[in-house]
Amino acid sequence: MTTGPLPAPGRVDQIVFAWSDRLLAGGRGLGPVATSLGADGLRVWNERLAGGDVAVGQWLSGAPECAALGALRFGRKGEHGAALRLVPARDPNGRPSQLVHALVGSASVVNAALVLGLHDWPEWSTPERLAATPSDLEALEAAALRARARAGLDEPSVRRDALAGLLAGVLAAPCDSYLAEISPDDVGLVAALVRRLDGVAGAAPLTMLLGAQVTRPELRPRLLAVGLPDARNGRTPLTASGGTDPGVARVAGLLADLPPASLTRPRAPLTTTAALADWVEAEHQRATGVLDLVDRAIAGTLDEPTRRYLNGRDGQERLRAELRNAGMAQLTDRLLRWTKANPSGLSEAARTLRQVAADRYLTDAGEDRDTADRLLQAARRMDLTAAEAGRVLANWYAGLPKVTSADQYSAVYFALGVGIDPASDGTFARLLPGMKAASLLEWSRVLAPSDHVKAALHFMRAAYRQWGRGDRSGDDGVRALMRETEMFHETIHDIVSRCGLRTDDENELYRTVVHLAYGHPVTDLAPVLGAMPADAEATQFRPWAALADVLAGDRAHVFQLAAQARRRKAPPPVLEDMLGVLSTIDLIQGLAEQSGQPGLLEPVCRVVGKRTRTPAEQRATCDVALAGRFLAGLVEGAWPDEPGKRFRAYSFLLQAVYQAGDRADGGGLTRDEVDELVRAGGTGPFLLAVVAHAGQDAVVPALLHAAHRHAADLGLPSEIAEFALRGPHRAAEARAAGRTSTGPAHAGTAQPRYAQDTQPAHQGPPVGDGPSRTATAYPEPSSPPPRFNPPPPRPDGFPSDSEQEWTDDERHPIIVWITGRTVQEWAIAVIGVGALVLLCLLLFGGSDEAPPRRPVAPTVTVTVAPSASPTPPSSTTGTGTPSGGDRSPQPTTEKTP
Repeated sequence: MTTGPLPAPGRVDQIVFAWSDRLLAGGRGLGPVATSLGADGLRVWNERLAGGDVAVGQWLSGAPECAALGALRFGRKGEHGAALRLVPARDPNGRPSQLVHALVGSASVVNAALVLGLHDWPEWSTPERLAATPSDLEALEAAALRARARAGLDEPSVRRDALAGLLAGVLAAPCDSYLAEISPDDVGLVAALVRRLDGVAGAAPLTMLLGAQVTRPELRPRLLAVGLPDARNGRTPLTASGGTDPGVARVAGLLADLPPASLTRPRAPLTTTAALADWVEAEHQRATGVLDLVDRAIAGTLDEPTRRYLNGRDGQERLRAELRNAGMAQLTDRLLRWTKANPSGLSEAARTLRQVAADRYLTDAGEDRDTADRLLQAARRMDLTAAEAGRVLANWYAGLPKVTSADQYSAVYFALGVGIDPASDGTFARLLPGMKAASLLEWSRVLAPSDHVKAALHFMRAAYRQWGRGDRSGDDGVRALMRETEMFHETIHDIVSRCGLRTDDENELYRTVVHLAYGHPVTDLAPVLGAMPADAEATQFRPWAALADVLAGDRAHVFQLAAQARRRKAPPPVLEDMLGVLSTIDLIQGLAEQSGQPGLLEPVCRVVGKRTRTPAEQRATCDVALAGRFLAGLVEGAWPDEPGKRFRAYSFLLQAVYQAGDRADGGGLTRDEVDELVRAGGTGPFLLAVVAHAGQDAVVPALLHAAHRHAADLGLPSEIAEFALRGPHRAAEARAAGRTSTGPAHAGTAQPRYAQDTQPAHQGPPVGDGPSRTATAYPEPSSPPPRFNPPPPRPDGFPSDSEQEWTDDERHPIIVWITGRTVQEWAIAVIGVGALVLLCLLLFGGSDEAPPRRPVAPTVTVTVAPSASPTPPSSTTGTGTPSGGDRSPQPTTEKTP
């Protein structure tokens, strides 16, 4: 049989079956002529109801004519229900037929109680009204139909003895099928039976037919009331006189006296006579015991002695006992009515009512969550306090043989619903460790936007404590939740903002979810990055900054995280905060590992430059930078064709590592620092950056080394570089010697050095017979000549170059002049040397593939101040002018190598 889709519980559809030449399903004969179903739904139900021939009224066998009623179930689990009303009719040829009006839908709505309550419903189809019935009918609203049916069930009067007889037959054989030996139109008697025992006696639902029989054996209804001769086969007879067992007859009489609306359905259908008898006894005691006193208290008809009993110890014990079997719906109704009436002098009874309601919620919430929630709300309206609820929770938890996930679910909702603080309740502290980490985080996710945000925080911390006591590995369920919630960002944001937490607390929450999901330590950062929020700017990069704090011990992971944040356009302050979790040495080493990816160079330099370091830390930072060649691999590989960017990168690094001030303010790299930097060499941009940040006394050494380096890059011999830079180099050495000198030098310590080519360009060949010297483009390295005695003075009284006077410490006057210059004079000299270096760069800075241009020997002009003439005092005039009057100043010597 076709099962079909699950029916909608709020809708009831209609089908009218009659004889017609044009059926909705096609063809002619008995079949559907009107319906509210679509084509697919009509096809399914037409098959189920055999085109209206699924049940045949007893009038076809000659019995008195009447309307037949039926309630059948379909589907594998009986989830589809059909309510039938059959009346006799004629076909176009005048032969006997029938008209069937069927209501179809969910079996929870369309059942025996519905069709019995609608026995006199005016909307049933009849042969007289068939011609005016349209083929398209309206679907009916289930709630309106049920309300109409309840009113119809309360109308018929029932003979108490006849009802007790029928009930006794069912109680004696609760799982059988029955034939009720009553008139098929005795609807009230059947309705009283159905209302009391449908869903209670026997595992199968109480399907029925009154005045008809089914044509399909598989649809065998449990209750028949027909006069057909073969209906008794395989069925237990139900008679108005009842059976012969007096115990069953007594129980049946008690059940007949109980109002159907007051009955509490058992949790599962009862299949034995003993179980049914116990249920009836309990229902009778409940209906006529202390609960009656509760109802009288609500109505205000309770006398004083009874009031004292109900509020006393004995009344409380009996009240608890009876409420254990009370239905949650009836208990909820009593609590709401009690709250509205607020009877006086019954505080203990009220306390018992609300505490029993709380206990019933914990015990029975898994069966009917909606009804249990209404019961708990009713208890709260009766002022159920957190302390009372805490005691109920503790007693309930202590009685559990095993805590299931459903128990945990009920306990959490109960605690939150009644105001129990999870962080301080002892029962809750024992309950949470049994919950999985993913479940605790899911609770946090649900509760964070609500009024229970503190409970959300508690659940997260409880999950982390539980994880810390285990193997500290990751959890698949938490990983799935992390991907779904994008790093749990929204939940953490709600908790932090609404609980007034600090940044450190926020980082701890991110640490919680990361460790719960991926374990500790995090070995693979890729899945963590995949769970980060898609809209990084909307989160203000808080997950990135917090995760950097979590991964502070892993340099590679922090740099990987910062690189992703930078690709997502994280602002510089965010990158600096993320990288700031690493030590200075880790920052430099980690940056050196970012080959070809210089994007983090600037934030790293800013972090390093802002830190205050002790001398030992400063030394360690310099060592690690020098060991990494000041990130030459990163800088050179990132900008191979952009020397300007490489220069700026090296400048950033030098400023960050050495924290040197500006040269104009008296700062800059010291001579020792420059020596340390240039000792291992470096590229042109690096050396130029060293020059740019060198102090005043370290500029010349830096420039000289840069010139040496450039000459080496051009492939020039070292002798040429030494020769080209001999003046500034020696001057710098002399200057350094002057600074380190602590007293007057010994007379023989300073040895005069002479260049090989000291003759002026215009001077003739030397005296002697040897050949004259020939000028060369690449002169040999100069070396100091041996000491010799100066020649006697010339007759004209003007000393020659070789006749210049020596100082007391035997230094050459030129050396004296060089070492006696001031800082301002040396600044001019530095500018001159810088111009010389730039000239070299212009002359030799071509492509490496082209042959180097032939160097041009520079011409150096040295002007020497005249020495005092050894003229006797008598030869001077009054103005101090030598008597010769025509004496000329010391000549200028031009040297051309």
